[in-house]
Amino acid sequence: MKRCYIIYLQLILLFAACTKDEPAISNIAEKTIFIYMAADNNLYRNAQADIQEMLSCEIPNNYNLLIYVDAPLWVDEETPQLFKVQSGELISVKRYESHNSASREVLKQVTNDMINNFEAETYDLILWSHGTGWLPENIFNNLTKSFGKEDNSEIEITDLAKALPIKFKCIIFDACLMGGIEVYYQLRNKADIIIASPTETLVAGLPYDEILPLLFISSPDYAEIARKYMSYYKNQTGVLQSATISVVDTRQLDTLVGLLKNTVVTGNIDDIYNSDKMQKYDLLNNSIFYDFMDYIKNIVSSENHIASIEQQMSEIVIYNDFTPYFLNKLKIINSCGISIYVSYGNRQLDEAYRQLDWYLDTGFGLYGEP
Repeated sequence: MKRCYIIYLQLILLFAACTKDEPAISNIAEKTIFIYMAADNNLYRNAQADIQEMLSCEIPNNYNLLIYVDAPLWVDEETPQLFKVQSGELISVKRYESHNSASREVLKQVTNDMINNFEAETYDLILWSHGTGWLPENIFNNLTKSFGKEDNSEIEITDLAKALPIKFKCIIFDACLMGGIEVYYQLRNKADIIIASPTETLVAGLPYDEILPLLFISSPDYAEIARKYMSYYKNQTGVLQSATISVVDTRQLDTLVGLLKNTVVTGNIDDIYNSDKMQKYDLLNNSIFYDFMDYIKNIVSSENHIASIEQQMSEIVIYNDFTPYFLNKLKIINSCGISIYVSYGNRQLDEAYRQLDWYLDTGFGLYGEP
């Protein structure tokens, strides 16, 4: 494996040595990259390893790298902090009273603090934590994880959209199961480009020492970022050779919504599906995340409508790739790069789904019985 854990004492000494307090710099930068690490959960050791990769990156002039960290076993009384990375060191910008990073209010507050202290022409955001796509808070208790999980709190995708005060150029999810059409559409006004995985992600997450340098340019090649991610995991062996990724242009989603609304209105829906003919993306006993185009081909009865939707998907998905298996349990034969929720009759889930922008704007989904 790429990373090995450092014993707790070594970590404390390391971070104590490279953490300073200095006033924030307010010059307008070309770009600020903001990493929000909601790590006050069982991922905190992975946060520590990822931060070491971030510190190894050379940051060009007129660029900012900001990291918010909320994690146990942290330095300086374990308080959540907003840091600037500078010359391989963590410079403390702001300390917070103990709070819950898996809340809409905290995410909004910290993001505003980042913007106010580090004004830039453009911003990129990396959201680091657990994830279950659009699923509502605590729906499966311990069966799955949720974005920003801390104790019993999570940030639902509708609240996530409301919490982000600006539109980012790019949002990258270093979290499980966030590559769903519902997530992309809910956040369509919060980023032009979103990079996420339709499956779970391994705890090693993004190889930050390889990914971040690709963001430190004015016009990043987002497909190259995804390729670097996949290359890292394809070079692993055994169960560690497990990854999926998609790069989505959210500006193309409105056209897709129009096509689907037309499909629904014209009655070109069969209202039944065969899940055995669809690529699934989760490891639940009752799978709920399936390949978007596989679902379309099962549900839509008009070949012309299917062709139009498939053509628009080629405009939406800039890049996608996958390993043949995920954790040696999930075989991935075909992937369009985006998942969709497929109902299995859970009333609580279906009711929550009806509140999402995707369902409200398309009227598409929750069809029939498998």
